[in-house]
Amino acid sequence: KRLAKEARFQETQAKNAALGKKVKDTPAARGKGRGEASFFRVTCKDNGRGMPHEDIPNMFGRVLSGTKYGLRQTRGKFGLGAKMALIWSKMSTGLPIDIKSSMKGQDYITFCRLDIDIHKNVPHIHLHEKRENNDHWHGAEIQVIIEGNWTTHRSRILHYMRQMAVITPYAQFLFRFLSDAAEKNLTIKFTRRTDVMPPVPLLTKHHPSAVDLLLIKRLITDTTKPNLLQFLQHEFVNISKAHADRLIGEMGPDFSAKTTVNSLTSQQLVRIHQLFRQAKFDDPSGNCLSPAGEYNLRLGIIKELHPDLVATHASSPQVFEGHPFIVEAGVSIGGKDVKQ
Repeated sequence: KRLAKEARFQETQAKNAALGKKVKDTPAARGKGRGEASFFRVTCKDNGRGMPHEDIPNMFGRVLSGTKYGLRQTRGKFGLGAKMALIWSKMSTGLPIDIKSSMKGQDYITFCRLDIDIHKNVPHIHLHEKRENNDHWHGAEIQVIIEGNWTTHRSRILHYMRQMAVITPYAQFLFRFLSDAAEKNLTIKFTRRTDVMPPVPLLTKHHPSAVDLLLIKRLITDTTKPNLLQFLQHEFVNISKAHADRLIGEMGPDFSAKTTVNSLTSQQLVRIHQLFRQAKFDDPSGNCLSPAGEYNLRLGIIKELHPDLVATHASSPQVFEGHPFIVEAGVSIGGKDVKQ
């Protein structure tokens, strides 16, 4: 609509100029009382474990290349956050992002400047080098230049930071906004209130009722176990030797404990998959999850919201189609900065 309006205006101007009439000034683009979009340098820095030098280009410049999608919960899901920031930067300014990282005990800092080739889904590396690490710093720092609108979105950004502070009371973080006009500068510190970290999730094997045909094929390709009995016992959780024997018996006359997994036909794989869907298995344990925990959830709510009343609850591990999950919830009433 805006472009069409501008085009019509320019046509009118051209006609008026041809007829010798007075030419108006171009109308200013009017927003609905919103702040102007401008450019921001956003830097995010942590003191975590850092990233390996060789892996950084792929970790940032290739979408869905992460190895995180195993059978354990990670705090992020697919490592998409930083990639989305990179793609946003590419779309709004076309500028690459800068990444610094060092791992514990490393005597160098990796510096990498890159953007992403969106069509080929590969990193486009401008610079990838090792620099001195005299301070023995470890962690990661990402710097991105984006177009944005602080005036309009300020409250949402601060609200998001506060929500983060509620669910991570074991972390301290600092948010700083620096402007050309000193009176607009802003610094907010979210303090750390606990040393209790969420449990480290353990890597677990697949639950039989959570697998599909493609996954069964992949497990057969990757397994070191030669026969069906050992394959069922070692590649899945909650299948004991006796249980595996019983399952093979239910599969039909074409199957035996000594059937080599590489010789299974497509029809036989479908039968195994059907049986996994029909059979009853014990629920998997929740040790592949990393719940925040009621203690942390309650602490985070009290720390940030100072409510009059707070209630928290964490369910025991439940299972949906073989995937374990835990529901954690907190409700608070009253507190600071709360609208009626």
